[in-house]
Amino acid sequence: MRLELFRQQMKNQQADAVLVTEPLNVRYLSGFTGSAGQLLITAEQAILITDYRYIEQAQTQATAFQCYCRDRARQSLGQAISALLTSQPAQLQLDYDQVPVALYQQLQQELSCTLADSRQITEQLRAIKDPQELAAIRQAAAIADQALSWLLPQLKPGVSEQQAAHWLEQHLLALGAEALAFPTILLSGPRTALPHGKPSERRFQQGDWILIDFGAQVQGYKSDMTRSYVLGKASPQQQDFYQTVERAQQAALAAAKAGIRADQLTEVAQKILADSAFFAYAGEGLGHSIGLALHEQPLMRYGCQQILMPGMVVTIEPGLYWPGFGGVRLEDDILITAEGAELLSHSPKPMELPLE
Repeated sequence: MRLELFRQQMKNQQADAVLVTEPLNVRYLSGFTGSAGQLLITAEQAILITDYRYIEQAQTQATAFQCYCRDRARQSLGQAISALLTSQPAQLQLDYDQVPVALYQQLQQELSCTLADSRQITEQLRAIKDPQELAAIRQAAAIADQALSWLLPQLKPGVSEQQAAHWLEQHLLALGAEALAFPTILLSGPRTALPHGKPSERRFQQGDWILIDFGAQVQGYKSDMTRSYVLGKASPQQQDFYQTVERAQQAALAAAKAGIRADQLTEVAQKILADSAFFAYAGEGLGHSIGLALHEQPLMRYGCQQILMPGMVVTIEPGLYWPGFGGVRLEDDILITAEGAELLSHSPKPMELPLE
């Protein structure tokens, strides 16, 4: 089905032949999960080019493709393409944003056809998740919910960021995650103002901010969730800070639906932050799509005019980051539907974590 959809997009773009090189795009279209492979696709041919290390794996996984074993020492990729094509195309399209300059120059020298940009055909297809993809993302999100529920009672004064992150990661794997979606961000106190800080040896103290950004991976598909808390009783300023982010996220979640542009949805959240006393500390974007990659198209930010469509899975994650004071980010994964949005992350969002 994916190959058929790809060929339809090729026809729409009047593409004679496309070379797919980005590993996640190769996996999406063919099922091949090896680290060395390219797809050569025309209206009549569908070929996976790999080498001796992966040829058996390719034949097992990429059943809709002819699998070709290239001798890398004696045959360049361009030579293999020339030998495999049953008819010479006028143009070969490539993932321009994924192809190294050296490979582009080599193909330019070795092929008689012209090279052109494929304009992210595969990325456009990947934006809409099919039922199998959604099932994997749902499972990844559910594992993250369960792991966080287990972790929160363990967060006490004296526990370090690194220790808590290790506990969380181990529990994700114990619950069935095949891998982490990305290295866990778990920060405390003023360090929560670092949007992508790494866990340190700093130990939690009463009244600290705690920010946890993490996810699980299932069948290659990722989840991504962030929660922020105060350890113990929040001060009035902490309450205002947290509730500003909470209002921004709730407004965006309520407005999310098919037909709205990514930048319009970003504006919904940003307006609430702009009208607050904390706008100087607002993060730039609202979120991103997720799937085989952690950050996929569309990117939810100013300038992105892509229209959200049913089947897209995106994150909604406004944040405030005040150096010296702390940061708050609230992030949920949602499935865009015709009527609105379905929450895939279900962990509660209490502002305060009890000390007892």
